[in-house]
Amino acid sequence: MSHFDLPRINFHGTALLDTATANNGNYEPNLTMFDQDNSEAFLPPRCYLKSGYTYQPPPGVQILIDKNGRPYVPLTPITAENYQAWATTPLGSFSDDQQYHTLYTYQQLTGQNPGYWNYYGDLSFSLLNAGVTGISVYQPEVGVVTNTPSYQPHCPPFLQAMFGAELSFNNNYFDRGSRTTAYLCDVDAIGQMCTQVFIGQAGLYKATEGGNQVTIFSGTPVKSTTRWMNLTKVLNYADHSLLPMGGSASCYAKIALNDGDELLNQLAQLTGKTPNGLFLKFMIHEVHEIREPDYAQLPDQPGNPSGPRNPATAGISGSITPYYEGDMTTASISRLLKNDQAVSLNTSGIPKPVTRNGNSLQVPTSVNLAPIQFIHNPQLNILSLDIMNAINEYGYNPGALPGYAGSGDIPAYQNFDSYNYVDSFSLMFQPDSGGPAVPISSFDFARNYNMQALLNTGGIVDLNVSAGADYSGGSFSLLQNGATVFKEDDYLITSDQMGNYAQQNQSGNNYMSDGLPRIPCTLRVFHRGVPVQGPGIPVIQQTINMRTGQITNVPNVMVYDGMPLTFAVDTDGCLTYGFIDAQSNVLENHMPNLFTYVMNTSLIVVRTLSEEPQLAKYLSGQEPLTWEVVFDNVFSLYKALYPVMDKAVPFTQANWSDASLLAKMLKLIADESWNKPLYMPVTRDLSAPQQQLLQMWADQITHQSSNE
Repeated sequence: MSHFDLPRINFHGTALLDTATANNGNYEPNLTMFDQDNSEAFLPPRCYLKSGYTYQPPPGVQILIDKNGRPYVPLTPITAENYQAWATTPLGSFSDDQQYHTLYTYQQLTGQNPGYWNYYGDLSFSLLNAGVTGISVYQPEVGVVTNTPSYQPHCPPFLQAMFGAELSFNNNYFDRGSRTTAYLCDVDAIGQMCTQVFIGQAGLYKATEGGNQVTIFSGTPVKSTTRWMNLTKVLNYADHSLLPMGGSASCYAKIALNDGDELLNQLAQLTGKTPNGLFLKFMIHEVHEIREPDYAQLPDQPGNPSGPRNPATAGISGSITPYYEGDMTTASISRLLKNDQAVSLNTSGIPKPVTRNGNSLQVPTSVNLAPIQFIHNPQLNILSLDIMNAINEYGYNPGALPGYAGSGDIPAYQNFDSYNYVDSFSLMFQPDSGGPAVPISSFDFARNYNMQALLNTGGIVDLNVSAGADYSGGSFSLLQNGATVFKEDDYLITSDQMGNYAQQNQSGNNYMSDGLPRIPCTLRVFHRGVPVQGPGIPVIQQTINMRTGQITNVPNVMVYDGMPLTFAVDTDGCLTYGFIDAQSNVLENHMPNLFTYVMNTSLIVVRTLSEEPQLAKYLSGQEPLTWEVVFDNVFSLYKALYPVMDKAVPFTQANWSDASLLAKMLKLIADESWNKPLYMPVTRDLSAPQQQLLQMWADQITHQSSNE
């Protein structure tokens, strides 16, 4: 079960998301900067033209055709040398590309920073004041009780001592100068359907009034990936122009403790079961970005030479629970309720965000709600529903915009509350044998899902049910005012390997997912929370190229729990796979239902890294390896799209011919470091031939130095 297990240590705080944004594809295809197939920067960048275009290029500007027959204009004045200045200047204002200004106007790009809102981001993920808000425990004859700092009717002393503690990803929580060990990167940089979170250390820490420094636990989480994305979670951040700012997503990860025997023993004494680790669930929401920064006004951080930074702020909410052998490591085994049609909202009292230039943005009046995971615990006679991501919220009390914000930016809201759907949600059970649906219980705003209640409980509603109840022979629904809002989807199809990396034309079906060893991608298939045995159930397998929009459907694919998957790796690039058990849920051609599809589907993403045929002559020794070859085939990508690396150690031949630097580089690019937070590059887009090229360069420099 994992995040439904008890006790639950619930927390809430703020996160800083220092993502690098040049490869986000925000202006695709009008402006294309990243060649996802070959994992390299387009140098020069490209403006793709739609079929039937009317653009007439001025003298010296060419229209070319790419390998797929699509017309584009290469922005030839933009090179590795002036790329960073161009990327941080609004299009139409940079002098070097003056003859392309009319093209930017035609493509509706004028005024946009090519590097988007955080060009110099280092992909780090930091927590601020992520404190314990509540501790949920089971109390016989009562059910689940959530203790808070001011209300503790039943809280064992070792749990009670956790109030006042904070969750942190820093390498040393008690050192003000320590850095986070958590980093974000997308498997699919353009589609962004699978964001990975690498955390070197997660811990719960407390500084007491007497000055004691208490580590309640610390450990290493497995790599996690975002799930159950909800693009309209925050209603007044959900205007289409702000996407995906109004969204939310959840992550889950088993934590192997560094030294946690005492805590695990205490949990075992409390529950009667011995955990072999902890389980972390966190949801990122309330995301605010300054999306149109004036890079000339962005302040450099003191002592930080890595460029002007503009990280997003977000809320982070979740829980820490025991982890037991047999649980999934990056998800919870559960049943699933889905909202299959939009819910109408009364948003008249919700503040509308207003941009700096006075434009009032829209608040949606109907939304699709995110899925609700739930479980029946027959030992404790409770039904537990995770509603954290399904309940919409809205901000109020806007703050001040910083001076570097653009005309289309909006202030960040300082406070948030849950949207009140007014009528309570009624949980119903429909037996497979027929007859009327049976009412089980209900939950409402006042008791269960106002914002403080959600934060105290980690977003989980625990409902008492009759002892001996058997819910295996039927399905659940959630009603509001007599209307069905959620229906149970009988199947949960997912995997612990949501993000996978392959080498083009590799042999075998093992993939890099969370470091060595490479392993198969294993499908997990559950029917009402129970594993599906072979031969399995028929599904539609969808293979999706998020960049081109091409969708391939294969019907009647039989899937079962524990089934290893085989992916095509003959072509480099990125493909997304969905396994759909109902025709109504498939992703349709031209993707009109993309948002609801992504929200309701566990997607598996495979990145196939290029075999780089152009490098064969250097790797074989047929042609000499020079700095220009290394830069053009590896470092040019980092200098252009991840410039924080260039700011920290400029990509010059002198710097990258230093023996000590190269020795450090070899450790960071080794496969053994792949699942470590500071693997080089953090984006994980280094192919095996590129890795070999860097190894060869380092060996060549070392050999030259030894002969001098």
